[in-house]
Amino acid sequence: MLREAEVVVLGAGVAGLTLARLLWERGRKVLVVAEALGEASRPPVALVNPLRGRRFTLAEEGERALAAALAFYGRFVPLHLGVFRPVPEEDRPKVAGRLSRLKHRWEKEGVLLEEAFWLEPRPLLARLAEGLPLLRGRVLAWEPPWLVLEGGGRVRGEVLVYAGGGRGAHLLGLEGRHVPGLVLTLLDYFPRAVSYRVYLAGAALGGSYLPGEEGYRLPPPTEGEVEWLLQGAEALVGYRPRVASLWRGVRFRLSSFLFPVEGGFALTGLGSTGFLYAPLLAERLAERL
Repeated sequence: MLREAEVVVLGAGVAGLTLARLLWERGRKVLVVAEALGEASRPPVALVNPLRGRRFTLAEEGERALAAALAFYGRFVPLHLGVFRPVPEEDRPKVAGRLSRLKHRWEKEGVLLEEAFWLEPRPLLARLAEGLPLLRGRVLAWEPPWLVLEGGGRVRGEVLVYAGGGRGAHLLGLEGRHVPGLVLTLLDYFPRAVSYRVYLAGAALGGSYLPGEEGYRLPPPTEGEVEWLLQGAEALVGYRPRVASLWRGVRFRLSSFLFPVEGGFALTGLGSTGFLYAPLLAERLAERL
């Protein structure tokens, strides 16, 4: 089997499919190669929030990335606007200085980021993939201009783009942090997302306190991790939500997210900011290609 395209995108998570969709809409001959739609991009809920972590750090280009995410994702799936961040009284002056031009409203216990949002990734990935040439297969080697597939197939691209995550990072020798994350699906429903240490949004409770590892591994959830999530939820809403099931994924984190590699480019290593940055970075790469 031999397939060819102008641009071959390895990976069908949010970054790969966003880039492929933008190229396809521009009339480029693009081919997506992946084992399945998403992996770490398939949690029950994705939070798109530029104010990051317990230190309330504004993500680099956070305003621009949020605007691009709103405009792009809103074409495909419903967006649930509003992320509430509880803010301790002593941190409020610091946080106020970091909000910049983000649309927000202060409330009694914290700040509501009015244009931050959550969405359901699985319908989004399915909509992004509609109509795109997609070859399902496992890539064994990155040998520009070729991708070598399990079973002997080969794919040739004028430009290759690695948009896989940690599971395939060894193909290019990319070294980053692999951080397991856990999402509990709930019987309770939270229409407005709330985030501090953990997040609650829709029927999901997510987060992780586990350290990153050097290699890809999908460890099972630990009893301590589940308890950590439930304690965090209780601190936010005053009770422990009822758990229906769980989802586990591994985020891959690099210091740079878009960079040249042999045969093309890499768009990867976004970690927990994948849904925030994917439209902005994919648009930049699409313009270069």
